[in-house]
Amino acid sequence: MRIILLALPLVLAACVTEAETGDDTPIPGDYELIAVEGVAVSGTPTLRIAADGAVSGQGPCNLFTGRNNATLPALDLGALATTRRACLQEGGEHAFFQALGAVREARREGGELLMTGPDVTIRWRAVTQ
Repeated sequence: MRIILLALPLVLAACVTEAETGDDTPIPGDYELIAVEGVAVSGTPTLRIAADGAVSGQGPCNLFTGRNNATLPALDLGALATTRRACLQEGGEHAFFQALGAVREARREGGELLMTGPDVTIRWRAVTQ
């Protein structure tokens, strides 16, 4: 009986899924855009995610701010407030904001943040300050 009880923690440890042992780096932080898959975006858009749910950043042209209305790692960015600068070129601005509005989940993969939703993937690089 003693052998079985000692082996039980080892058996249970073997049942841990990859998601439970994945990157546990917190999601809140500052990021620079790597890519919105399938969309050409000019410049270097940025994103800041705060622990309290506030989000802000710079799109290809305009600044934005808003809230994550879900609990991380879930995302529901809803309507973001943006500035209305007269941009010299569109630079993927519309597609960038459409993609941000469509993401539903975030996860860290090393130094990157991956945001996904139906038919959209956005990759960000963590910025250290």
